[in-house]
Amino acid sequence: MAGINYTEFSGRFKGLKPSPVYLFTGAEQLFIDEGVRLVSDRFLGEGMREFNHDIFSAADVRTSNVLGIAETLPVMTDCRVVVVKDVDEWALKEREALISYINNPSPTTCLILTAVKLDKREKFANTIDKKGVMVLCQPLSKTQLGGWIRQEVKRSGKTINDDAVLMLADMAGSDMMSLRNDIEKLTLYCRDKKTISLNDVTVVSNNVRSVSVFEVINAIFDRRLKDAILALKRAIDEGEAPVKIFFFITREFRTMLKASLLMDEGESPDKAAIRAGVPPFKVGEFSQRLKKFKRNEISSMFERLTDTESLLKGSAIKPAIVLEKLLLSVCGTVNTGSKS
Repeated sequence: MAGINYTEFSGRFKGLKPSPVYLFTGAEQLFIDEGVRLVSDRFLGEGMREFNHDIFSAADVRTSNVLGIAETLPVMTDCRVVVVKDVDEWALKEREALISYINNPSPTTCLILTAVKLDKREKFANTIDKKGVMVLCQPLSKTQLGGWIRQEVKRSGKTINDDAVLMLADMAGSDMMSLRNDIEKLTLYCRDKKTISLNDVTVVSNNVRSVSVFEVINAIFDRRLKDAILALKRAIDEGEAPVKIFFFITREFRTMLKASLLMDEGESPDKAAIRAGVPPFKVGEFSQRLKKFKRNEISSMFERLTDTESLLKGSAIKPAIVLEKLLLSVCGTVNTGSKS
């Protein structure tokens, strides 16, 4: 099951030859929904759309019903679109009943199927891959997310600053729908500007509370103790859970340790950072940050992180005080030398 990645598919869609059968499969629902809409709009004209656009959930329809509609001529237009969602919920026998049609589809119908997960060994999946178009809709990696954000912003005729990209990616996490909504709001808010800035993100995003978390992380790893404590207080006052703030601190240390170990194995700083999961446009900043911590400091920090986690989960001490002590242990002694 080879298929084509969704980001490549959407970027090349206008130049691709139309297919009578499409399968959008993967865990990223945003890409699946966008792909179905993209293909449907290509095949359906404005007129008589309601008579030639059928959408089903696999749980509510049998293959025989789908085939009957797919083989029906469109009404006063060139093409009919039939969408069947979640075909992985069908029994194998139901899916295989479509194979004959996939091998010899109606020239006046576009059949669009979706699935979260399919066994790549199935004849059904392999037949679509050979006879139609299979689009893989998988979640983006951290390094891919920045490029996707830039691409989406570029579609509106704008550019976006590196720090604004990182902020959007950090706030969204794995929630692509929230990220898409934030980008749409940003392009509207910045309609008279050519470039979207970090300040624009903090103003527009519904998840603006995470901005303070972002500031905590930056201050900690730049070893600016006063700024880190102020940002921590602001984040907690705004309602951020201390456990969430701790999670981001821990994640940053894990990234630094991974990069440091890779450098010990002979990787260059830039390659080590990228392999550790740092977005390419943040590699330079990350490398400078890494220089502020000795190798043994990073390793020994995990004992403190473990103690902090235990105190957050099972201590009577206020979480804010627990985190302040962690900030003191990280920022208290400034070391700007090379790793030992």
